[in-house]
Amino acid sequence: MAVLILVLLFLSIQYYLIPSLYWEFNLIEIAITSIPLLLYAFYYIVSNLKNIKHDYFYFCNGLIIYLTSSASIFLSGNTDSVIFTEPFVLDLWFFNSLFYILYQVLIYKEWKALNFRQTAKKNFENKMAD
Repeated sequence: MAVLILVLLFLSIQYYLIPSLYWEFNLIEIAITSIPLLLYAFYYIVSNLKNIKHDYFYFCNGLIIYLTSSASIFLSGNTDSVIFTEPFVLDLWFFNSLFYILYQVLIYKEWKALNFRQTAKKNFENKMAD
């Protein structure tokens, strides 16, 4: 909670002092909002490695992959980054969309895993009751 308050306070002061940051990629904002989420996701994965049951493992891995790629793309957002110009234009924003789709697939996989566990548990309880 303290990290959230510090980030919001810092960003509020920064936008108050430099209002022109509303109209460009604020690199500091991208960094200080992505880094705590990445650290929390890494901490969650490391702390749950001891457990047999890994809840939200796919979600955290997807979050780490997406935020790392997205933050690096957004941090280079003030530059006009185009990888291929002939025969078509492929820019870095295409990769951001790809990693977002990968993140959504991992969220779906996590949902299916959690839903399967709940369904299997209910089926087992129903069989034991019969």
